[in-house]
Amino acid sequence: MTDVDSRANRYRTLQAGVRPSVEIEIKRSRFIGYAGRIESEAEARDFLAGIRKEHREARHVCHGFVVGADRDVQRSSDDGEPSGTAGMPILTAILARQTGADGSTELSDVVVAVVRYFGGVKLGAGGLVQAYSDTAAAVLDAAPMVTRQRMRELLVRLPLAEVGRIETTLRSQGVPVLPVEYSTTDAVLPMAVLDDASALEEAADKLAALSAGRCVVSEGELRWVDRPDR
Repeated sequence: MTDVDSRANRYRTLQAGVRPSVEIEIKRSRFIGYAGRIESEAEARDFLAGIRKEHREARHVCHGFVVGADRDVQRSSDDGEPSGTAGMPILTAILARQTGADGSTELSDVVVAVVRYFGGVKLGAGGLVQAYSDTAAAVLDAAPMVTRQRMRELLVRLPLAEVGRIETTLRSQGVPVLPVEYSTTDAVLPMAVLDDASALEEAADKLAALSAGRCVVSEGELRWVDRPDR
């Protein structure tokens, strides 16, 4: 689980639930790349175990993965390829991935595995580095991305009659709304706002106007929220 006390307050990652794949053939060797979203080293190991199970006949299943908003967990493996020719190029493809218009490189919570079926022709160290790097880059090209943003939870207590209308309005404005908690007399609508004093004040004013002053707002926990590209 990504630490809410990290130095970074945002980063890019894969959409949840996707597993893009690509295949490249180089001198009769097949390189098959897979990417997945993870939140821990254990999840990365589970992902890799699944790939190995699918490709029991493959000579090599090399990988790299990065975890955390600060990208403080970084691992790679050559899985029998010459040292430095597979795992590190895959890891570098993740770390060097430009994810913003400003050229920022902040991709994390990502694992990339590259399966190789040897085609009988040796590629040499330089050829292997290029092949693994290109395959990793290609599967990341195919991966839909989201921004993972650290946000403050606001708990909005509302009369039952107001919940549906206000939830619909907030969602239409792109505000992240979390599952509503109902009671017999009212409901608590949790929403996520940038963890910034001005953003919190603006959200409170908006809620007061939407509910004609019939809401009570309190601050909840910090949490990481996916912000899809709009």
